[in-house]
Amino acid sequence: MSALRRFVVVVPLAFVGMLALAACSAEEPIEVDDVSEDELILRRGSVDHAAIVEATTMMLVDGLATVAPPLDPSLDPYNREDPFRITAAPYRSAFAKNLGRFDDYDRKIDWTASQTSAWVTRMATGNYQVIDTSKPCDFASPHTYLEIERAALTGKPHATCGGRMPNEDALDVTVNFLIRGPAATEQDPGAIRDGVFAATKPALSSFPYLAEMNGL
Repeated sequence: MSALRRFVVVVPLAFVGMLALAACSAEEPIEVDDVSEDELILRRGSVDHAAIVEATTMMLVDGLATVAPPLDPSLDPYNREDPFRITAAPYRSAFAKNLGRFDDYDRKIDWTASQTSAWVTRMATGNYQVIDTSKPCDFASPHTYLEIERAALTGKPHATCGGRMPNEDALDVTVNFLIRGPAATEQDPGAIRDGVFAATKPALSSFPYLAEMNGL
């Protein structure tokens, strides 16, 4: 196409664009609700819960579903709930069924009926971590994740601050908790491990805790 023909094509298109812009500007302005930025950003239920690891994709998802776990239709409603006041009815049976599947994985019953009931109720009504700031947190050797929850289920006093520190292998803790019961830890001889024991670069001990990018 010659330069002249390109010019002839471009000019009409530009002219049409100008007409469309003028038409849009002549329309009535779009009304926007008078909502503050904080209300938009901090609206409850607008983000995924960041509490118990794999609460949805392992503990709530339908194990027989034909869709990938993140697409399970029960996950979004659960994440939209207030994590401290979850409506239990839609989720209780799924948590109970999946916990039973995990407990049966090693062909041993490691969860008592009372422990199962307590954990299912906890997850169906609230998805949060318990933290005790009066107890020690060893950042260099973190073994706090689910420690308070396991202690409560086994009737023992907890020894750490609880919560989840950045460098803890929380997935190994979760798998052993679900399959081997609340008395088990990922540090036990014969514990189940996924073969990934740490990040390639550990998180820093000061805010914002981010390690350097890989390859730098």
